[in-house]
Amino acid sequence: MKQINDYRDIFRLVASATGMCGRGFTRFYVVLMLAFISAESATADIMTTTNIGGVSVEIRRAGNGVYPLVIFSHGMGGCPGNTNGIQSRLADAGYIVVAPKHDDCLTGNTTPDVPWTQPENWTDQTNVDRRDDMHAVLDALPSSAYSQYIEGFSNIGCMGHSMGGYTCMGIAGAWSSWTRSEVGAVAALSPWHRPLMVQNRVGDMTNGQTLYQGGTLDSTITPELIQAGGTYAQTSPSKYGQVFDRAGHSAWTDGWLSSRFHDEMAYYLISFFDAYLKHGSVSNLEVKKSRVSTLDYEH
Repeated sequence: MKQINDYRDIFRLVASATGMCGRGFTRFYVVLMLAFISAESATADIMTTTNIGGVSVEIRRAGNGVYPLVIFSHGMGGCPGNTNGIQSRLADAGYIVVAPKHDDCLTGNTTPDVPWTQPENWTDQTNVDRRDDMHAVLDALPSSAYSQYIEGFSNIGCMGHSMGGYTCMGIAGAWSSWTRSEVGAVAALSPWHRPLMVQNRVGDMTNGQTLYQGGTLDSTITPELIQAGGTYAQTSPSKYGQVFDRAGHSAWTDGWLSSRFHDEMAYYLISFFDAYLKHGSVSNLEVKKSRVSTLDYEH
C-alpha cells in the first residue's frame, strides 16, 4: 500500500495548496485515484517467483497455455518487479517472460565492475555474473516444470532495460563468450550500449532482429544510440528504433509518471516479438505512434 499512500500524500498537498477540503477533497481524491488506477501497469494473470538453475526468477504468463519465450534482464541495481508494467503487457499478449534476479537486484549495487565512464575498458568479464545468470536459466528451463508452458527453445527473445539491454546484446553475441545461439530477437530498452559501441562489437551480434527504444530526455544513453555511426547504425538488419518524446531513462520502469509511455512502448515490443517469434507481420513496426519523436526501421 506504500504507493497508494504516496498518491494520497500528493493529493493532500494539492488540495492544501488549492484550499480544497471536505467533500470537495474526497471527490477530487476519488477521481484522481481512478485515473491513476486506470493508468497502472497491466498485470499478467500468473506471476510466479521461483528458482531456475540456481537463480531466483520471476515468471509472468497470461495463463496455462503454451507461449514463445522472452527472457528479461533488469537494470543495474533494480529488480524485475521494477518493470512489471512492460513485462506484464507482453505476457498478456501471449508470451512467457522469465526474468532472473541478478546479484545487483539482491544487493542494490549500482556500481559496475568497471566505471561507467570507462566503456573502452569493459571486457567480457565485466559483471560476468549477468551472463552466468542468463546461461544458467536458459540451460535449466527445458528440464524445469515451466517447460510445459514454453513453445520452443530454438528461437527466443531477450528483452532488457539499461544494463539489462547490455546483457541481452552480450548474449546475442556482442561478447563472443556470452553468446546464446537461441536468442533471435533482442529488444534493448535504453540499453547501456557504449562499451559495445566504442569497441565496435555491435556488429558481432549474431541474432537476426534487434529493436532499440530510447527517449528524448534520456540524455546519457539515447543520443549515441541513434547518432550517425552509433549503435543503431552499427546493428545489422532487421532493426527497429523508437525514441519517445519526453521519456527519460527510467520511463520503462513502473514510476507513476512513466506509465503514460507504456502502452505505446508495449505496442512496438509486442509487434516486434509477434513478427519474429510468431511469424507475424512487420507492418505494425512502421506505424508512428503519438508519443514517438523518431521512428526508424529496416526490415
